[in-house]
Amino acid sequence: MLSIIIVNYKTSRDIKLCLDSIVEHESRCAEYEFIIVDNNSDDPGLAGIKAEYPFVTIIYAPYNNGFAYGCNIGIRHSRGEFILLLNPDTFIDDNSIEKLYDYLIKNPDVHFIGPMLLFRDRSNQSYFEPKAHLTLWRLFCEKFYLHRIFSGSKIFNSYYRTYMDYNSVTEVEAVAGSAFMFRREVIDTLGPLDENYFMYFEESDYCLKAKKNGFRLLYYPPSKIIHTGGLISESNWERSTKNYVASFKYYFKKNFGRITYYTAILIFYAGSMLRVIILRLAGNKKYSYYLYYMRYLIKT
Repeated sequence: MLSIIIVNYKTSRDIKLCLDSIVEHESRCAEYEFIIVDNNSDDPGLAGIKAEYPFVTIIYAPYNNGFAYGCNIGIRHSRGEFILLLNPDTFIDDNSIEKLYDYLIKNPDVHFIGPMLLFRDRSNQSYFEPKAHLTLWRLFCEKFYLHRIFSGSKIFNSYYRTYMDYNSVTEVEAVAGSAFMFRREVIDTLGPLDENYFMYFEESDYCLKAKKNGFRLLYYPPSKIIHTGGLISESNWERSTKNYVASFKYYFKKNFGRITYYTAILIFYAGSMLRVIILRLAGNKKYSYYLYYMRYLIKT
């Protein structure tokens, strides 16, 4: 069985569209277990979802402790041999989930799998997603544009790997968290997601742990899932930035030690300052976004 887990925080409208698409386009939908974990959002739209789709289990968490927290609740209540952590702002137009599910069934040596992610206009969102866990070197290359200047280089562009063939099945170091499928057996080795991440980096941290334990992760483009999010909106930029920086700091402190942690903050700060300078010279008011990064990077 496949258990599909969706964490909700006032996103019932998106979840409704997501479930509609799955029911319409997934031929094996009746075989799936659906779990929605509401992170104490008091979302009235969930009642309508339950009424229309009574096979969906809705779990109401006592408080909102972030995405990893909600996912772990769903995983604990799930029964499937395979688990799909799916963002609420996703939908499909063919058997995209089944394609991932079938591949894992037929290839027991693969433990994690992710689809090609598309924007609403069907352009390739996966191009902008990291294919590897973040290291100090990869952070430096990204913040100082080396990954763009030398976009074909496996040395300077080892984080995003935009030189890869996006139409080919490729083994990667990290699978995007928007549609994150894996075998339940990895939970026995890796344990649950780290709930110290409120939002961002929780799947990167999990993928890093998976690689250290010899698990295989796969990018699988025959499966395509539309992710309508993928970019931070202007309205919640400061809140998202604060969460991102907090997770970034924790990720480096946890996985690489204190010296690397402080060096990472310095690189991120310098990279943000560089963007402020470039955008201000270009007359682009979005430079103010990077001031938020600089502010939260220097806060403890």
